[in-house]
Amino acid sequence: MTVTAVQGIGVHVRAVTPTAARAQADFRVLLNVLSRPGALDVVGAGGGSGGGRGEGRGEGPVALAVAAGLADVEVPTAVLTEPGAEHWARALHLGTSAPPAPPERARMVVALRPPTAAEIAGLTRGDAMHPELGTRLVVAVAALAGDDCGNVPGGVVLTLSGPGVPGTRRLRVGGLPRDVFEALTTANAAFPAGVDTFLVAQDGTVAGLPRSTRIQIENGEA
Repeated sequence: MTVTAVQGIGVHVRAVTPTAARAQADFRVLLNVLSRPGALDVVGAGGGSGGGRGEGRGEGPVALAVAAGLADVEVPTAVLTEPGAEHWARALHLGTSAPPAPPERARMVVALRPPTAAEIAGLTRGDAMHPELGTRLVVAVAALAGDDCGNVPGGVVLTLSGPGVPGTRRLRVGGLPRDVFEALTTANAAFPAGVDTFLVAQDGTVAGLPRSTRIQIENGEA
C-alpha cells in the first residue's frame, strides 16, 4: 500500500471512529432504543435524549460510526457496501481492530446498503442455550419517523408490539424494502434466538428492533 493510500484510508478511519465520549453517549442511546422498540433517539456527540441532533459527527456514514463504538478485536464484523465504497469496511476494521468475517459468521453486520432477504436469512441467530451468539445488525436507512409516521415519504410502515412497547408503536422506515422486514421477522421467530437490529439514519436518528419485538408490516414494496 502506498503512502498516499495509507493517508487516504486514515481520513476514512478518522471519519468513522468515535471519541470515547461519543461512543459512551451512543451506547446509552442504543440501550435506550433497544429497550423501547420503535422509539426514536439521536446518536452523535452530545446525542441521546435531550442531546443535539447530529452534533460532533465526522463525514462518514453515521451507521458505521455507531458500529465502531460497538466493535473491538473480539467482534468479527462484516460490512456490506455498494461497489466502490469498500474503503468504509477497511476503515472500520483498521479503526477498531474488529476482524473481518463473512456475514454468515459475523457477530456484527453493518449494512451501508440495503441487505437482501437472503443475507438476513443467513445471519447467525444463536439458539435457546446460546442466544448471545445472535448477530447484532446495524443498518443504514434513508429516514425514520415514529408515532404518526409523517415526514418520511414512501417507506415501509411497521406496527410493533412486545416487551418495551406499551400496546403498539408505529415506525416508518425509508430506504429499505418490505422483504428485509419479512426476513427479519422469520429470523426472530424462534426467540430467544435471533437478530437484534439498529436502524440508523444519516441525520443521527436511530431506532431499535430487538429480537423479542413482534413486527407487523402495513405496507411497502418488495
